[in-house]
Amino acid sequence: MLVNFTFQNFRSFREERSLRMEATSIKELKDSIVEAGGCRLLPAAVMYGANSSGKSNVLLAILAMKDMVLSSVRLNPDDQLAFDPFRLDETSASQPTSYEIQFLIGDAKYRYGIEHDQKRVIAEWLYEKNLKEREFCLFERNGQDFHISSARFAEGVGKEESTPENRLFLSLVAQLNGKKAESIIGFFRGMYDFSRRSSKENDNFTMRMFQEDWEECSDILEFYRYLQLGFKDLKVQEARYYYMDKGKRVEFKGLHEYEMRTIHDIYDNDGNVVSERMFSKALMESEGTQQVISLSGPLFFALKNGTLLLVDELDVRLHPMLTRSIVKLFMSRNTNPNGAQLICTTHDTNLLDLAYLRRDQIWFTEKDRTESSDLYSLVEFRDGRGVKVRNDRSIEKDYIEGRYGAIPFLHY
Repeated sequence: MLVNFTFQNFRSFREERSLRMEATSIKELKDSIVEAGGCRLLPAAVMYGANSSGKSNVLLAILAMKDMVLSSVRLNPDDQLAFDPFRLDETSASQPTSYEIQFLIGDAKYRYGIEHDQKRVIAEWLYEKNLKEREFCLFERNGQDFHISSARFAEGVGKEESTPENRLFLSLVAQLNGKKAESIIGFFRGMYDFSRRSSKENDNFTMRMFQEDWEECSDILEFYRYLQLGFKDLKVQEARYYYMDKGKRVEFKGLHEYEMRTIHDIYDNDGNVVSERMFSKALMESEGTQQVISLSGPLFFALKNGTLLLVDELDVRLHPMLTRSIVKLFMSRNTNPNGAQLICTTHDTNLLDLAYLRRDQIWFTEKDRTESSDLYSLVEFRDGRGVKVRNDRSIEKDYIEGRYGAIPFLHY
């Protein structure tokens, strides 16, 4: 599970900012908190802000770190690193970008960080903390100077000499069958980004689940029925394509493409079910229904496996009651027994209700006059008099009225 993520000098964020998934001491919705590895963790975080305020860049920072970790071993020694610093001042573009992530694997908490520019890894570090232990350094790297714990990270000893300056030491050790390093890489692999993938990629994920009859499919179908989407089942069939030849309709052969089809009941004049009919999902279902189907595979995979799901603009094409239902799946121990986490951005203010989210789960992004983004949670917000937000406030009303910032100010 994700504990905290900290980043600096990435896209619209010039200063260091942190997205914290550790629960604070507030009392609301205590049953939603996941206790693991000596931590009290939140199952969801929802970000609000005006367009172009930096919401998506928080998700992109997490994914940039993930991409760097997973792709590092494929780099040639002369390849450049993906580097996207803040560019609206005179100095940040020449300064490094940094990421640090804290997460749990079992009961062990890891703290892994990277500092880099376009050409090289400037610093890299990995710490481990087991229950009832202090935090231990597994390795630290400053440029090409390495300090490796032979007692706690023996799998990395001797590998530093094979690490070019543009590659991550952690990724190299994992590639060379380091078990602890590989388990940490597995945490990054487990993150699923719904929004950056194409709709076809997301469709293919859900389609594969139904094609192979994964265990999650029964829960997905139950979710469709709960949402009253109008169909009772989902099937995967080989797609058929035709062309006209001399006035005759001829089927293409050998394409072997598949498509999802929804199954609807057919009723007689008295409202009794008499048969059923199958429709192409892509041709006959609404864009909102298609969005639900695409999202449902990654969503229920995360719930089943206790992984992290990232969704930019959760509310796109979805009714507000539906976005609430998705958030509630993560907030309930009944539907989220394995500690899955959702981090999303949205403009759906119906979620700004303390019956659905805690104050430490609601986050805002806002730009200052120099176009640098800020990130802050509702629980840490203080008004002009230094007063924090009470739990009896109408959060949605206050947000729309601009009490917490992070809204567009329109002047005509």
